[in-house]
Amino acid sequence: MRNKKLFKVGAAVLCLCLTAGGTAGWYFGSYTKDFKITKGEVFSEVYKGDFYENLPYDTYLHAVPAPTEQKIFDIRDYGASADLADNRNAIQTALDKAAENGGVVFVSGGRYVTGSLKMGGNTTLFIEKDAALVASHTQSDMDFGCLLLCEDAENITLTGGGAICGEGNFYSLAPKYEPKTEPFEDTLGVWEMRQEYRKRVRFAAENKYGNLVRLVRCKNVTVENFMLQNSAAWTLELNGCDGVRIQDFIIDNNRHVANTDGIDVAGSSDVEITHCFVSTGDDGIVLKNSKSLGLQTAMENITVRDCKVTSCTNAFKIGTETSFDVQNVLVENCEFFLDDIYPGGVSGISLESADGAKVQNVTVRNIQMRGEACPLFVSLNNRNRDKDFDGAGSLENITVENVIAEDAEIPVIITGTKDLTVRNVTLRNFDVRYAAGKDYYDYRPFVPAYDDTYPECNRMRNLNAYGLFARHAENVQLESFMVTPREDTKRQEISLKDVADFNRK
Repeated sequence: MRNKKLFKVGAAVLCLCLTAGGTAGWYFGSYTKDFKITKGEVFSEVYKGDFYENLPYDTYLHAVPAPTEQKIFDIRDYGASADLADNRNAIQTALDKAAENGGVVFVSGGRYVTGSLKMGGNTTLFIEKDAALVASHTQSDMDFGCLLLCEDAENITLTGGGAICGEGNFYSLAPKYEPKTEPFEDTLGVWEMRQEYRKRVRFAAENKYGNLVRLVRCKNVTVENFMLQNSAAWTLELNGCDGVRIQDFIIDNNRHVANTDGIDVAGSSDVEITHCFVSTGDDGIVLKNSKSLGLQTAMENITVRDCKVTSCTNAFKIGTETSFDVQNVLVENCEFFLDDIYPGGVSGISLESADGAKVQNVTVRNIQMRGEACPLFVSLNNRNRDKDFDGAGSLENITVENVIAEDAEIPVIITGTKDLTVRNVTLRNFDVRYAAGKDYYDYRPFVPAYDDTYPECNRMRNLNAYGLFARHAENVQLESFMVTPREDTKRQEISLKDVADFNRK
């Protein structure tokens, strides 16, 4: 009899454990598996909503004469023609001649199809307004892993009012759904928003060639009065560069092609980005510094000013690749938005250290945003991607002020780990207003730490606070911090866990 009772108790315990385990598996597992299309044919059709339709080209691009103080190398003089299917040899010859003598490579009179090109130092690539270099649709022609590559060179200029076009939709797969140009009828949770976005992404086809323009270990770089269009991956990569000025510049990408970061400032210092319009699918303007990108020194003195960014993910971001230090960053007088396709952007501002970097002395101010689910995501964790910087990261001395954010979905998030504390964060003059609709109830008593994985605000789902969710932080200051939630919300305004020296004025 006693054995029967023990058997029944054991069976009941086992059932409870299995149920709990199954529930936990659903609870965590169902919210960690992202939708992704991995197979299929190249899908080149362009849908309404893929490209931003209201881009004010004439505000940023101007017809100007080619410079006359340097020797001109007209690609047509070397055999290039807009009627040819392949102009690579002619354009490369002009680039080589300019690098040998110092001068201007002149592109005028149409759109010139080409494979990968290399650009040397002391060279200006002048593409006249309404002219373009256009990526070949043949993968073997794109053998440098980008359309334009410039390595170990000085005095590089891209200008003229014209464009380099990556033809990204000829290197990607069909999405599950077409872009959604009208709001959803019901309020979605942020995890559901994430999956709805991913079902509209054009993931990489097997023929994908890589980034559009790569500048590697270059000095004295100017990108002005210029446009990059329809990239297949990262659009403008500044890798280990020093002394970069970008102004009157447009990125006009298909907003559903995967991994199309706009401007990647990777391990580069003394960079100034002003008066730019970035329309893209992945992070708009992003700072990275990691061993996986071939970098190994700190980056500093980055300014982003007077820029407009529309992105399906994060408008401005530091991270996620952050092995080496990032410091002295200023972002000001910018507009971040995604209000013409849905479900909207992931975040307006995302500041992260995930792989061991010391990220410090960051100021973001005078920002307007619309349609960004999370106004501000500040995250310190220990993904340690390169396996060399275990527990070494820090995130401190952050000031974000004068922010107006409309159509938010989740609170400002500041999150460290039990072993890594975010320090010295000041939030001043915030006016955040939630999107219309009924509030979404999906609040968990336990929010995983995500301390060793890819950090992203929508991974945390809807939280139990509508204004600020902060944990594992020290010296968090709020001044004039106002958040207007949905009328039916049951969330608290502020949720704090392991936060030392919190003050609100």
